[in-house]
This record gives sequence, C-alpha cells and structure tokens, in this order.
Amino acid sequence: MEKRAIPPLGSNNDNNNNDIPTTQLVHVTALIRHGSRTPFAGAPSYQCWNGYWDSPDSIWNCDLKTYMSPPATTKEKHEVDGEGNLIEEEPDFLFEKRYDALLSSSSKEEEGGMIQTTTGNILNGTCQMGQLLAKGYEQELRNGKHLRQAYFYDGENTVDGQHAAADPRMRLWDLTKRAEGRSVVGVGDETKAIYQEPNLIYRADDEQRTLMSGQVLLRGLFGPELLAGTGDDDETAVIKLHTADYTVDVLTPNGNICPRVAELRNEAYESDEYRKWIETSLEVKTVNTFMKEKMGLDTVPEDILDCMMTTICTDRKLPDVLNDWVSEGDGGMFDRVANFAVKNFTFPYKYNDGAYSKVGMGPLWLEIMSNILQIVDPGNHPSSSLGTSPPPPPPKLALFSGHDTTLMPILATLGDEVWSGAEWSPYASMLQFEIHQVLDTDERFPSGYAFRLIYNGNVLTSKMDECPESSDLCDAQVLVRQVMSFANKYEDATCATKNQERMESKIGEMKHVTDNLINTPGGILVICFVAVISMALGGVITCILMRRRFRKEYKYTDTLALTELSMSALGDDYDGNSSAVSPGYETTSTKKIDENSLI
Repeated sequence: MEKRAIPPLGSNNDNNNNDIPTTQLVHVTALIRHGSRTPFAGAPSYQCWNGYWDSPDSIWNCDLKTYMSPPATTKEKHEVDGEGNLIEEEPDFLFEKRYDALLSSSSKEEEGGMIQTTTGNILNGTCQMGQLLAKGYEQELRNGKHLRQAYFYDGENTVDGQHAAADPRMRLWDLTKRAEGRSVVGVGDETKAIYQEPNLIYRADDEQRTLMSGQVLLRGLFGPELLAGTGDDDETAVIKLHTADYTVDVLTPNGNICPRVAELRNEAYESDEYRKWIETSLEVKTVNTFMKEKMGLDTVPEDILDCMMTTICTDRKLPDVLNDWVSEGDGGMFDRVANFAVKNFTFPYKYNDGAYSKVGMGPLWLEIMSNILQIVDPGNHPSSSLGTSPPPPPPKLALFSGHDTTLMPILATLGDEVWSGAEWSPYASMLQFEIHQVLDTDERFPSGYAFRLIYNGNVLTSKMDECPESSDLCDAQVLVRQVMSFANKYEDATCATKNQERMESKIGEMKHVTDNLINTPGGILVICFVAVISMALGGVITCILMRRRFRKEYKYTDTLALTELSMSALGDDYDGNSSAVSPGYETTSTKKIDENSLI
C-alpha cells in the first residue's frame, strides 16, 4: 500500500524544472475498489476445490462492526452550559450490527473461531457474504491518508518533497489560506465544510464492502476535520452518500438492464480470437490438465480466482498443489492458474476496441464527466443544451467506491496502452483523474486545463493517445474527446441488440415505403387492394390448414350423411375401446392426440 502513494507533480523535462507550466489543482475524481473481503457467495454456487467448504478455513468470523444511527423525525431541546439557552439537536446514539443471530447459544470458542450448529450464516460464522474485513479497513484507511498527503496542506505536511502537497500546485485544500467565497474557477464552496457538498461528492453502490470502504477512506482523508465537527454547537458531522438499488446500478457493466451490454460480452466469448486461445493455447491446456489431474476438477471453476485470493489474502491454507506462490510471475501453478482466470474473465473488456466496456461504463462515465465538464468545458455540459438552471458548483473531490469490475472496464476505455487487460485490479486499488488549471498561456494546453491520470501510484497520462510521452499532464480536451462519445445513459438506442436494430430498420423501411405510396396518386387504393388480397389469401390458407389438421385425426365413412356428422375429440382417458368413439366414423389410431404435432 505504501507504494501506491500519489507521486508529486513532475516536470515535462526531468532536466529542467521550469519547463512545466504554472498550474493549480482544482478537482480530483477518485475511483476505488473496496478493500479485502470475505467470499461473495457460498456453497453450492461458489465452487473452489474439493473440501473447501468442509475445512475449518471455511468458517469466516468478523471482528469489524457496522454501526447504524437512526434518523430523527423530530428534534429535542436541551440546556447548554447551565446558561439556560436551549438548542435543538438530534438524538445521538448508535446501533451495532452483528451477524451472530444464528450462532448456537452453546457454541464454544475453538481455534479458528466460533463453531456453530447446522443452522447458521452462509459463511459459517459471523461474517456476511462479501463483507469488508479488518485488513480491508486498514487498506482503505491508508488510501485516505495517501489522498490527504497529496492534496491537503494544513501547515504540518512535510516539506521535503516526499508528499505531493508540499508542492503548492497540488494543494486542493490549503487549510492555512482558506478564504470566504468560492475559488476563482468556481469549484466547490469555501463557505461549507470541506467534507460537505459541493466540496465532496461521495458515490457508491449498495454493497457493505463498497459503502464501508468509501467511509473508511474518507475517515483517513478528513479525520481531523470530522472529529472537530462542524463548529456549529458541536453538531455531528454528516457526509451525504449517493447510492441506488444494486440490481439497476451502473458502477459496473449491467447487462440486466442493457441487453446490448450482455450481447457484446457474449460476442467476445464467441469470437474466433477467444476460441483460438481457449482451444489451442498450450498454457490453457496445461492449466486444464493440472485442474483435472491434481485438483480433481473437470474444468476450471468460474470462481477460482476469488477462491484463491480470499484464501491467500487472509492467510488461509491453500491446497498443497497450489501453495507455491512466491511472487508475481514466479511461474508456479498458483500464478499460472491466476493468470488464466484473469485473462478468461477480462477478455471482453478490451475485445473489439473495448466495445463492451464503452457501452457498459457509459452511464458511469457520464456521472464522472458531468463534474469535470463544468470545469474544463461548461458549454459541453448536458445542462447547457437542456436550457435548465445551472447545476451546483462541481466538487473539489468526487469519490466513487466500487469493484474490480468498475476499475478494469474504465481503464479499458482509455486506450489500448493504458491497461494491458492481463492485470487484475487488486483490493483497494485507486484510480485518479486530476484536473489542473493552467495559469500561463501554453500552446500545449489550448483549453487552459490539463489532466493527470494515476493508477495505484503510477502516472499513466502519457499512455493515452494524443498525450505527450514525456509529460505528467495532458490537455483536458484529450480526455473529453476520448470518453464523451460513449458517456451516455442506458437509453434504448444504446442498449438495443443487433436483432432489435435490424427489426427497427425493417419497420422503418416499411414505413418509408408506405408513406411514399400514400403520397402517390392512387396509392391508397393500392394499399387497400393489397390488404384485401392478403386477407383473402390468409383465409384460404387457414382453411386448407384446418382441413389438413382434422383429416389427420379422423376418417369419415362414405355412408354418413353430412347432416348427421358429429365431431368429437379423443379424450385423455381413451383406452382403445370403440365404444368410446362417437358412432358414424372410425379412428385411424388409438393413440392420444399429440398437441405438439398439431399444425
């Protein structure tokens, strides 16, 4: 985690520190993956290796607690300092949420945690599925401190150059020079607390691990200020959290609400490129053979990577044949199985120029860019074309707390060189988009704004198309051009599958032909004539088919008069006795009518 510290703003020329323009950091968008967690599912859907769910390591007990505070519908009055002054304040108490209701009262402590009866939680202990662990808490707390060291200056930051905030250009918040009113570029609101909107926007999906990861990060970032309160009669600090129903949220590609996303993913796995790799790669064959002969599994389980990572990251025991990991790229079977699982899962992200990632992450990109555009290109902001009232000032910091499946497809949309597609986003990964105002006239930054792209402490700006290779900064319009073509909501036009598009195209063609025909002399008569002919043909064809249907089931006698004919279907309980058949005709078969064979 220490290696992921945000680096100081570099120079465009390592040998000339004066080459970099005069800039000022005005906005940061940070996307994080949650910290270390428990498995996200349980048996039998979560398949790892034989004996996984029978071992003591399958008992997951959690010390990390979740606290909840009830909202107040009314406010209570209390005396303050014995002066007789009354103030209004909300009830201040917390609930501690524990996942222990199904533990037996006779449970006993043993090595590895609580041993429980048959009835219990899915992970066999006091942890919920996908819960943030204490280790994940520490990871996100460190992320928050990284952000503080990079963007905060309170007079106590080190000035030896190790922290980015030692550079005045990187001070998103300079607490020694806070002034009333908004900054010159209209970002945030200096009259509000630094953790209040519009200074901070906090967004997460509705999962415990993402919600808490963002909260812990913000504690590391704003710790002293949160403990100091608002300064308004010691009122409790409140940070707004924006979330949505998980099943319809857009922090990951959502094929459930956008069919085109699911279709693009399937197209990737059905492609010749994927099939060639999965069917002919010697490495794939080696991994499959290993899983079958050494692990006793017919195929590589879909969740094998998650099984391996949740095991090794919590110091649990791996199967002996997999327990050979020393370092990344060491060539052991753990590393080889992990590499296969990563490529197999991430293949759709970059396939076909990242089409799946671009459509899938379009709504999230729209959220991200709605903040950035207000700063770098207000005329291109969605509100400018709608004629609505101006939006609130953009935040100084926008924090998005999501998953590995948030960060990896976002990286895949930024160009072929930014992310290889073979690297998994580890726990507590962090991706930042810094927006810098260029204070000097500089032809390299015609928009007057620049951005810096940082991922887990590494500056990746130069890997984006159109960005200079030797610079930390790149003109902000490069980012705008890169992503705005697909930064869209999941609208019908975006999410329509190819079959839907073809059908709509045919309907459009028919409508066009019909409109042209109506507008020509005698066109309406032609349409009426075609309609009459169609109905007549339909009636004739229906009559023929109905006659064929009944002839298959019944054979009429020559001696029966038409007026005496009595039709009757064979009942389900027909046993072949002729008395069960209406008189006057014979059956060709004693078998029941097969409804699937009817025309």
